Amino acid sequence: MKNRSKLMIVAAVAASCVLLAGCGSSASSTASSAASSESAPSSVVLSQVESALPDDGTNSPDELADEVNTLLEANPIANQFEIAAMNIEYDFGLKAEDVAGYKGVKSNDNGDAGLVLVIEPAEGKADDIVEALKAYQQDQVAFYGNYAEFATAQANVENAVIASSADRVVMAIASNECTEDLTDAVNDVLLK
Repeated sequence: MKNRSKLMIVAAVAASCVLLAGCGSSASSTASSAASSESAPSSVVLSQVESALPDDGTNSPDELADEVNTLLEANPIANQFEIAAMNIEYDFGLKAEDVAGYKGVKSNDNGDAGLVLVIEPAEGKADDIVEALKAYQQDQVAFYGNYAEFATAQANVENAVIASSADRVVMAIASNECTEDLTDAVNDVLLK
């Protein structure tokens, strides 16, 4: 019985070493294949495109910041956090190559879906971005629908304003404290 236990321990240690060695070689082979490849992949993860979309939510020109501030005057959002590159990709489902620039904030309070997001789309990608934002809206409606105490947030998401022009896509979700119709504010930003 003791020999069987010792053999099982040795086998487990050997298997762990093989798994760890496999992880190390996988990472180095990935790094070497990435270094040897000169063309960009067709689907780029935003975290790999830091020069295009840094993770601080401030990659956009001052003009986008001004537009976000204009929207925040109509839709004051409490406890804001900057929307980062990770959010653009994973929360909103946008592709890095579709986004030339972005700026936005979201409420960090439970049950408050407040959001202001201005995106400068890559050429010809405005419609794709609008569709991705509509999908995000539907996901959020379903999420807030799971909680009776978040009925206001759910209604705000259902009434989100998503609009675009040739060089901008805007999404605004009213914060729980917002009393204004955001359509006029979004239209003002798009007509600038």
